[in-house]
Amino acid sequence: MEILSSWLWNPFLVFMYIQLGLLFAFATRGAAFKGMIKELKALWRERHAKTELAHERAVSHRHAFFAALSATVGVGNLAGVGTAIHLGGPGALFWMWVSALLGMSFRMSSAYWAVKQGHGEEKSKLFATPMLYIVKNVKSHGTSIAAVLAVLLMMQGLVSANLIQANSVAQAISGETGLSNFWTALALGTTVALVVIGGFRTILNFSSLVAPWMIIAYVLGGWSILLFSEADTWGAFSAVIFYAFNPLSIGGGLAGYAVMEALQFGIARGVFSHGSGIGLTPFWQGANHDHPSRAAFMAAAVPFVDTIIVCTTTGLVILTADQWLDKTGAYLTVSSFTHFLGEGGRIMVTACLVVFAYTTIISWAHFAERCYEYLGGKNVMHFRYFFSAVAFVGPFLPLAPLWSFGDLLIGTMLMVHLLPLTYIVLKNIPTMRRDLLPEETEDPDEDDDELSGARF
Repeated sequence: MEILSSWLWNPFLVFMYIQLGLLFAFATRGAAFKGMIKELKALWRERHAKTELAHERAVSHRHAFFAALSATVGVGNLAGVGTAIHLGGPGALFWMWVSALLGMSFRMSSAYWAVKQGHGEEKSKLFATPMLYIVKNVKSHGTSIAAVLAVLLMMQGLVSANLIQANSVAQAISGETGLSNFWTALALGTTVALVVIGGFRTILNFSSLVAPWMIIAYVLGGWSILLFSEADTWGAFSAVIFYAFNPLSIGGGLAGYAVMEALQFGIARGVFSHGSGIGLTPFWQGANHDHPSRAAFMAAAVPFVDTIIVCTTTGLVILTADQWLDKTGAYLTVSSFTHFLGEGGRIMVTACLVVFAYTTIISWAHFAERCYEYLGGKNVMHFRYFFSAVAFVGPFLPLAPLWSFGDLLIGTMLMVHLLPLTYIVLKNIPTMRRDLLPEETEDPDEDDDELSGARF
């Protein structure tokens, strides 16, 4: 499994992701970067406003943004960063940044098309899913591609976003308290069931309420180290930039770190963390009837916060603690924070890991359920119980094969989702530019009849 995953990512998927990311950014004239700040400011101004939802399956921009963050900020931001740096060296963090910046355009485009073509689909199993725009725009094989993507997303929900998260929670709690995996599994499976069985509104309300505060606490804790301790923050930052393009030699007979390793693990762990390009964006941020640019720009902000802010905090603390050659994963992150903050740091990071993993699990329960319904599943309640039972199993499985299988799943989803999305975007560039960059559009009256979606 590990060999197959490594072969897929190095170098094929790494270069595909970078090339398509640059293509999306160029084709949309950098709209993701230009519109993100504006929409975040609008979200802040509207924080006390009551939002009238158009229908029972609609999700407000505020809830969608925080729920999307809760689905992405998880084990990847702690264990994933630690693994990337341990296996790829300091330069891996730079390539995580690259993956996020390029992923902004993927997420923007995905949310845009989910909203643009979501009118009249409120009661359809396609509504607020990536399958919607694939079926509507890829005429010859769209249904088949959508079905394959739904299977992969459901498997991702059960494996990477459930087993891996649950396993990491068990390892963290066991290391902190000595509690056996059985009791951790029982508690996790039960608490997951309590929220998941309530349906998507319960998941949405819980995750969007809890996740932002834990993210703020974690970032403040990390930057208190980087700014107010003996940590060599500038030296760590410089090492990230330098070793992204230069091999790192290590004494003592070790082989060192090649640039390609930094590139591979940085991109792979970056995508695992922020999830851009695999098709998860529409589930929350495609569930509204506002102008499609709003959801698109809010979606673009998710990988920026997840990776540029949260993962950078983790990575710089790890590098300044200088333990990354000997340790890896979540243990490396916990140990690095403990190095500076003592037991308080250990408790804080363990608590954040548990909450991040938990909110990721319950968010992916909703994504997997929607895919299950799309594939013809009828008994939703049975699926919710099954998903909760999988969370119980996670702590007892070996972690390394799960990571490899997760990388394999993500790589496959990137191909199945990004290639048709690229076709859709390139075919409809004038339409996207009119909606996303109206001030730069030269011909606002250009015909829009080639699309089946609503006009704005």
